[in-house]
Amino acid sequence: MSVPYHRLFRVHGRWRWWRPLVALAFFAGWYLATQILITVAYFVPIGATQGPQGLLDLEQSLQQGALDPTDPIVLSLSLVSLVVLLPGILLAVKIARLGPANTLSSVRFRVRWRWAAWCLLPTLVIAAIMFFVQTWGMFTFAGGLGWDHDAIGQSTVSVQTLTLTIAMVVLLVPFQGAAEEYVFRGFLMQTLGAWIPWRKVGAVVAVLVSTVVFALLHIPNGYNVWGILDVGSFGLVAAVIVLRTGGLEATVLQHAFNNIMIFVLQAPGWSKVDLDSSNGTVVGWLVTLATSLAYWGMVEFLAHWRGLDRRFPGAETPRFRGMVPTWAGGTRWVQPGGLGWSGAPARSEGVAGSTAAVAPAGSVAGADS
Repeated sequence: MSVPYHRLFRVHGRWRWWRPLVALAFFAGWYLATQILITVAYFVPIGATQGPQGLLDLEQSLQQGALDPTDPIVLSLSLVSLVVLLPGILLAVKIARLGPANTLSSVRFRVRWRWAAWCLLPTLVIAAIMFFVQTWGMFTFAGGLGWDHDAIGQSTVSVQTLTLTIAMVVLLVPFQGAAEEYVFRGFLMQTLGAWIPWRKVGAVVAVLVSTVVFALLHIPNGYNVWGILDVGSFGLVAAVIVLRTGGLEATVLQHAFNNIMIFVLQAPGWSKVDLDSSNGTVVGWLVTLATSLAYWGMVEFLAHWRGLDRRFPGAETPRFRGMVPTWAGGTRWVQPGGLGWSGAPARSEGVAGSTAAVAPAGSVAGADS
């Protein structure tokens, strides 16, 4: 017996269809509360030091470009507002008693750090390819390697601002990428997969819905059609990678390196380069699709070569009609490699909650499972 990644919520004996809704309600409250606190933390000091005009300028900057890498204040506010989603979704899973918070990480209920280290290889390969593609025409070899200022113009930010921005990007973007992966490819996919009783149908629905929601939530950032297709393609392939590898490690790395690359290259604010990443093109969409598929191929090869555990080596919680027996009250949590629910004692006469003697451990669960 084994359980795929999108069905992990059903491994725990406390699984009920309404628990993800409890988690979602807590997560929504967490999001609202943290956004208010972050807004106060940024707007109050600016209002106190710069007055009403400073607040108006900040609001205008946020509306024009919430992820503007040339403005450290605007960029940090946007990134922090996403970073806080990571502890929020982990707490939501814990509070709703959907299992340990690391249920979202992988089929091993933890981050598989050794596997993550192997995933750095394809991540760096794709990062090198993307660096070459995104900097095409930005360098000149006349008199030595250097920036082609005739093509890209001059930097519009100071050295101090550039240094601060790069440091902030390297520090915050990995957590921002992880937060989005844990919400969309983690919680959302596991919730949908657990709700739908048919595994293959659940997998397809989980991939498609998570991809559509991920793409649509980028519309408020001003993305055009090609930008939405670009984001959607990235999310679609990432969802497939998560199912195929049984965890989020590969996609967190991919997401983090992709965003770091974009922000760092845009941080100088070249005067002749359009920094609005929402203006997607058909070429940009095809590049994202091709690199995402190439990344998936390399990860798939590594997973096969390393003999990666892609599924939980146990069984789902039995489904009961009527009262749940004492032994299935949710405390029987089997770690990876254990017997799983197939080792639970059978119920006498197939009646859930029977007080009669039970079969020895190791027998198959009763007819109501």
